[in-house]
Amino acid sequence: MGYVFVADDFTGASDTLATLTRGGLRARLFRDVPSAEALAGIEAWGIATHARSLGREDMAALAGRIGAGLAAFAPDFVHVKICSTFDSSASVGNVALLAQGLAGALGIADIAVLAGQPSLGRYAVFGTLFARGPDGRVHRIDRHPVMAVHPVTPMNEADLARHLAALGLHGLHLVGRGQAGVAFPRLYDLLDQGDVAQAGADLAAADRPLVVLGASSVAEAWLAARPPRPRAPLPAPATTGPICAFAGSRSSLTTAQVGAAEGLARLPVSPGAMMEGGAEMHTARDWVLERLARGQDCLIYLTSADHRAILPADLAQKTAAFVGGLHTSARLGGLIVAGGDTSSAIVGTLAPDWLDYAGELCPGVPILRAQVQGADLLMALKGGQMGGADFFPRAVAALRGA
Repeated sequence: MGYVFVADDFTGASDTLATLTRGGLRARLFRDVPSAEALAGIEAWGIATHARSLGREDMAALAGRIGAGLAAFAPDFVHVKICSTFDSSASVGNVALLAQGLAGALGIADIAVLAGQPSLGRYAVFGTLFARGPDGRVHRIDRHPVMAVHPVTPMNEADLARHLAALGLHGLHLVGRGQAGVAFPRLYDLLDQGDVAQAGADLAAADRPLVVLGASSVAEAWLAARPPRPRAPLPAPATTGPICAFAGSRSSLTTAQVGAAEGLARLPVSPGAMMEGGAEMHTARDWVLERLARGQDCLIYLTSADHRAILPADLAQKTAAFVGGLHTSARLGGLIVAGGDTSSAIVGTLAPDWLDYAGELCPGVPILRAQVQGADLLMALKGGQMGGADFFPRAVAALRGA
């Protein structure tokens, strides 16, 4: 069996899909364990989940169910795809619990962790994680201007062995730059692409079934350990229909991107209004549909004005129902979503049969072609920390083929 990955959200899953496709593999992304027939001609595939928003019981159940489904394919390399910033907590989106649950269901004894993703500005040295911030500087993750104050899973520990031990993955053996691993479970430092390739070669030399936890650097490492594959040309993505964007992320970077989204009609919505529905959201729906009907691209974004205690998973589901209704009524030409939980919930509601890589928008954010109710829908899904200040107008132009 080739490369199989299970992602904790859709934005990360789409980045790994893009990495594998650019590496020359015929890759595809699904919402659940696919049938053997759906994998005809596919060399690498993944399952995108909403695990980032799950509590412990739901996470354990998800890992057990997906692991049991994967067992029929007998994979010998399973990538547990998580955010390159490793933000997770013991109670919400526990990535250690996900990896261990999958390993247990598959009967795989050994787990490895690849720390960071240099190609995205995430670095690990001496087991300590650093990440480039929106200010262009590299910060230790527990001092990062965004991740240290994440509203759901703030990163308050930069030592990844300590961080993952707090989540339940104990006894990690650090593999420093240029070194070979001796025992499992392992944690690999990654400072540059040479380290990524070295980790890939070391994992290949282990010659045993593995569960590997990490960002798309895991796919980069796996590809680097194998002969290069020619990359087939992709048809350029292009749509002529109206494009709808939704920003569920309220990170400082996404807020700046919303402010710079000139050319899109913008509508702010408070989280409380989204949760309550009612007249305010009916008015918002009519506002968006009216503009889409006349071909105007729209951006709806959640504000930070509402300070009520709202569970992120509940807010994501309400958002997904709203956006799903827009797609049903307007038959969108393209969809842009900012926010990991938001993206996962929206794609789950749209329920595409599959998603393929269709092109690159910016590092970490590919363009996807989804098969939704028998028709193609171009999508761009980004995490809160991805993209430049001009992300939204650039995304609209890319979906139109510019």
